[in-house]
Amino acid sequence: MESVLVKKKWLAALSSALMTPVTMAEVAISGSIRSGIEHTGSDWQVIDNDSRLRFQFSSDLADGQNAYMNYEFRVNAAKGSMVTGDKKLLSFIGVKGDWGSLSLGAQWSTAFNTVGTFIDKSFWYGGSSLECVQYRMNHSVMFATSLGGLSLMADAQMDTSGGTLDRSTVGGLFSNGTLSVAAMYQHADDDCLGVAGGLSLGHVDLSGGFVERASGAIGWDINAAFGYLWIDYHSSDSAGAAIVMKYVLGIGNEVDLIFEGVDRES
Repeated sequence: MESVLVKKKWLAALSSALMTPVTMAEVAISGSIRSGIEHTGSDWQVIDNDSRLRFQFSSDLADGQNAYMNYEFRVNAAKGSMVTGDKKLLSFIGVKGDWGSLSLGAQWSTAFNTVGTFIDKSFWYGGSSLECVQYRMNHSVMFATSLGGLSLMADAQMDTSGGTLDRSTVGGLFSNGTLSVAAMYQHADDDCLGVAGGLSLGHVDLSGGFVERASGAIGWDINAAFGYLWIDYHSSDSAGAAIVMKYVLGIGNEVDLIFEGVDRES
């Protein structure tokens, strides 16, 4: 008889975001504090979920072009301290216009912007089925453009060790308001392929996706949102299967009370 280990965790979190940026000397300041209480089955703890302080800047250029930048500082709200090191938050600069945008730095990846966004909508526990899909990528250059309901993007990632190309990704997303489909392919040491989509049916939103490594490992996900409730089931070769549930209760315009739990098999 196969032995199955079930791990259950629950999180109650209070997330407060400065949704309306404060502008000072052409720099917009925003961010969020994400504090929570987590129960792991035996212990309770106060935790932080990537709280951050954000600075944004934009400037008009000639011929309808705009230059822009974004920089985030990681804050641990549970400890009351700044967090240093490679935390993979956003730090990029770019130029945009009617033709699209071109940006450099640490930014959201093509893989997540296309496929990942349909798979992981969790606050804390989701995403293990993404396998080779990055959330944010550093040492990167990205180009993005749109043609009606079709969004196209591509990125290349090059680290500081030299001129080698570590990863290159192309992807696209099409949406007509009711139906959305996305796909991406990444060339790397272990190539990655993913497809995903979503369907909006009145008060119910259905989403899901499939990701596969060239080495053979796969992950898949299906999830549904009913108003403030989100339910997700996902499975991957590397992390096993799990059910995630999230409920978001809005308190005012800029504060959310979030309840999230996971039942994981490994």
